[in-house]
Amino acid sequence: MFPEMTRRGLLLAGTAAAALGALGTPALAAASGDAARLDAFFEEEFQRYLARTPEEKTYLGIADAAAYGRWNDISELFLEATYRLRMASLDALRREFDPKALPEAARLNYRLYEYELQRDIEGHRWRRHFYPVEHFNGRHSDLPAFLINFHTVKSVEDYQAWLSRVRAMPAAVDQLIERAEDSARAGIIAPKFSLAKSLANVRGAIKGAPFEEGASQDSDLMADIRRKVAGLKLPEAEAARLTAEATTALKEGFGPAYAKLAQYLETLEARATTDDGVWKLPDGEAFYRYCLKRHTTLDLSPDEIHARGLKQVARIHADMRAIMKKVGFEGDLQAFFQHLRTDPKFYFPDTPEGHAAYIAEARRVLEEVDAKMDTQFITKHKAKVVVQRFETYREPTQAIAQYSQPTADGERPGIYYVNFMNMKEMPKYQLEVLAFHEAIPGHHTQIAIAQEMEDLPKFRRFGGHTAYVEGWGLYSERLPKEMGFYKDPYSDFGRLSFELWRAIRLVVDTGIHAKRWTKEQAIDYFAANSSFPRESAAREVERYVVYPGQACAYMIGMMKLLELRERARKALGGRFDVREYHDAVLRNGSVPLVVLEEQVDEWIARKKAA
Repeated sequence: MFPEMTRRGLLLAGTAAAALGALGTPALAAASGDAARLDAFFEEEFQRYLARTPEEKTYLGIADAAAYGRWNDISELFLEATYRLRMASLDALRREFDPKALPEAARLNYRLYEYELQRDIEGHRWRRHFYPVEHFNGRHSDLPAFLINFHTVKSVEDYQAWLSRVRAMPAAVDQLIERAEDSARAGIIAPKFSLAKSLANVRGAIKGAPFEEGASQDSDLMADIRRKVAGLKLPEAEAARLTAEATTALKEGFGPAYAKLAQYLETLEARATTDDGVWKLPDGEAFYRYCLKRHTTLDLSPDEIHARGLKQVARIHADMRAIMKKVGFEGDLQAFFQHLRTDPKFYFPDTPEGHAAYIAEARRVLEEVDAKMDTQFITKHKAKVVVQRFETYREPTQAIAQYSQPTADGERPGIYYVNFMNMKEMPKYQLEVLAFHEAIPGHHTQIAIAQEMEDLPKFRRFGGHTAYVEGWGLYSERLPKEMGFYKDPYSDFGRLSFELWRAIRLVVDTGIHAKRWTKEQAIDYFAANSSFPRESAAREVERYVVYPGQACAYMIGMMKLLELRERARKALGGRFDVREYHDAVLRNGSVPLVVLEEQVDEWIARKKAA
């Protein structure tokens, strides 16, 4: 999964296109007249945007000493100002440019930027509905993770910026509490279970030294800053001074702020209910339809999505039975699911050696698939990707894996995170498919290629639409089968189990938020219809509860990619080249599915006319 862009965009209203402009002069094809003015408009717009969002500059690896020590403003005043700016941007776009007078490429840029502005403006109405504190996406988890994973320390100046951010943590936490209370006053509070998990996460962040007197182990934050200071290779006395200064800042800034946040979450949890679906919120039905449209980029009703899910679950179950027979298993599909859950041969041991073995095997698989990319791709990614474990404090509230994009300059690689909190959720037969989805040829390939397309404006290189990004991720789970992977039938079953997982999401997400299923009903359906252990099903369902609509985008996006590929194959016959199809999909960056369909149809027409 790839949550960063979409989640930050929901909070800050517009982050999906946030990277435009601040990485230097766009390396676009020479433009003149209105097209050149439009490029300049994009540049000016997002230089201003990035000036208002210092965290985004850090995510993107943009050097800015003034911004490096600051947190984003998430106050209501800031969000209102952002909304007005987006309204003004849309007005200026429409007033200053006539899309009919623009050349084709610029006309598409205009259309995509207009789409993003309209989406963000519509989303402002719902800013309180996206729970400010919840266990899966909450800012309380992102802040320490940001300091560890994104705030690099390559100089004493970088260290001083880190120190400034730690010392500013009380103000950042106060804003988060204000946002949560603002939503709570509107009747919008995350379910009780989610706040309990969030509270545990907050307490976990201040576990260990220097937050606990006499602690024998460092907290994740303390261990991280020790490593960063050591990496500066300063004289011993200077390194000791910086480490002591960091210790004091964590103890006096971060620690009290998170203790205050924990105290607030205790009171918020007491006010929460056990109702799970967003139907419980003010205008909940309309909010859910907005979520579905935002993530799928299509106007699909909950009933339509639910029905698609049921149909796909039945199809994949049939494919699974065929593999079950192939391996000679005697019994029904439910018995096979139980066999996969319980036979120790399918799992790495839950030990440091077992964790290291999993990571080593994931790296080997990615190296092997990367070596075969020429068979499926003309344009290939250049950025590197690494595999690493989540920080332990984050594992209880995270999915089994996650991807974080690289910086555009290649300084920070893409990161494929794996979760070892419960090794029963990381079976060997799903290792290949998970690596393919998160890294190569999945998220890392798609996102790195988009970032490296210097002929596109930056808001397209760095933007993201869930159905496109996650649809590609799911499509990329299938693709390696054509490249000679999944030789072991159990591994191929793992591929199907992931596809089934996304089909189940269509049923469960709509079940919870539109059909008023309880969390237990949703978990029962998930567990009964998949090989995932019940604890995995519970973690997944809890994610859908607090992130409505997002989980539906995966299967919707993949189905569109497969539909368009089959359309091209039939239209072109012997002239169809899957590598060219992938270029048609990837070289335009992330786009809404309607636009993707148009782009592929145009490629088919050009190919037929050539």
